[in-house]
Amino acid sequence: MKLVLLCRDLMLTSRIDGVASQKGYATSHVADLASAVAAVADDDCRLLFVDLQLPGLDIKALVSQVRDSGKVRIVACGPHVHEKRLDAARQAGCDLVVTRGQLDREADAILE
Repeated sequence: MKLVLLCRDLMLTSRIDGVASQKGYATSHVADLASAVAAVADDDCRLLFVDLQLPGLDIKALVSQVRDSGKVRIVACGPHVHEKRLDAARQAGCDLVVTRGQLDREADAILE
């Protein structure tokens, strides 16, 4: 199974990579919308993890394009103080939207 990680934050990337490896996911790192859409087109991809702090991220466009490319679960993550970004991810149709604190506490369950 494959997990695509749309993120430029090295600490978040490291956290997700560690848990993904334990769960048997191969990870692919991308830094922009076009690369994410191309990466999730892989039939082995099951999960797209999105860092909502990514500069210039259009979460609505991303979710729309990923949904068009197949059945991939979308998990978005951001700081709890960025309520507008978290709400925008929910409204865009992400399967799960979590705060960084939730990710730290529940990473195993989130990537299950």
